[in-house]
Amino acid sequence: MYIDTHVHLRDFKQQYKETIKHGLDVARDSGVDAVFDMPNTDPPILTREIVEARLQRADDARVPEVFYGLYIGATKDTEQLKRAVEMTRLFFPRVVGIKLYAGHSVGELGVTTERDQFKVYETLACEGYGGLLAVHCEKESEMNKTPFNPLHAITHCFARPEQAEVESVKDQLRFVRETGFSGKLHIAHISSPTAVELVHDAKLKGRDISCAICPHHFIYDWQQMNVDQMIERNEGATRGAQGLLWKMNPPLRSPESRAQVLDYLREGKIDWIETDHAPHTLPEKMSSPFMSGIPGLAWWPLFEEYLRSENFSDALIEQLTFHNAAQRFGLEGLSRTVRRTKDRRREYAFDPYKQLEHLITEVK
Repeated sequence: MYIDTHVHLRDFKQQYKETIKHGLDVARDSGVDAVFDMPNTDPPILTREIVEARLQRADDARVPEVFYGLYIGATKDTEQLKRAVEMTRLFFPRVVGIKLYAGHSVGELGVTTERDQFKVYETLACEGYGGLLAVHCEKESEMNKTPFNPLHAITHCFARPEQAEVESVKDQLRFVRETGFSGKLHIAHISSPTAVELVHDAKLKGRDISCAICPHHFIYDWQQMNVDQMIERNEGATRGAQGLLWKMNPPLRSPESRAQVLDYLREGKIDWIETDHAPHTLPEKMSSPFMSGIPGLAWWPLFEEYLRSENFSDALIEQLTFHNAAQRFGLEGLSRTVRRTKDRRREYAFDPYKQLEHLITEVK
């Protein structure tokens, strides 16, 4: 029923958070027909050896109902970029594209200077790369003007402001023009209305560009960072400290921005929905290093229900949750299935969307 183009299935040295096998099982039971795994793993997905190892692990999981694709990461190393292009040609469609982190997030794959990012585009252009380049857009020089204070979780939103995303999107569009990059540019987990407008304007001018949004960015705003959360555990319940559970990159935005991106999603200015599914343990979220990211893979049926409660038509929901992504990634042959789902949400450390069920009920 759904394609999730942005998941972090961990495994290898981080299998204590989640394995590819578990992620694919959850995807199947949540109605997801395809997942695309991100490269900021441990070790990162940068070489043919790691690509083949992860694809083999997905095959060994024996979950044929779910297509497993992955991104190979981009670094500033020219030879690594050339090999990445080769991997997309050798393993397409299972290697779905290349991922560039234009700002530091989780992992060590940040390519943060304009010079190094330009080199990425220049190298890909010289190699004739026509595939998809997905970019995490947050510009380092626009970040951290207000330091993050874990005792006041909302400061994370101010430390990584919308302007960081906007300026990074501008950079990517400029690099495309200046290098003659002829591939497909994709802005991942877009969260700023101004950034959406930049992408939409570029598309109208003929640029081969798309963008996707995460549910948390059109459902929640930064006020969520001030909300204490009851965390259920086997031995009882504990209360979370001031919204640290909702710390992610890019962060939650203002109430006005949240409302605007939801409108843009309804208007078709955002191409599809992706979860940025990122399982962490509770200690990692609630204490140092205060990891960014929340789980989302098991919540797809709830997201669809939310869209209906916001008066999205069935046809638009299908476009945003399946067809647009399938077309963009050249997976038109992938079948959209309808199957019985099974609730797997309690298998994660916490439920970031628990209150959403009450909100939907109130709307109904």
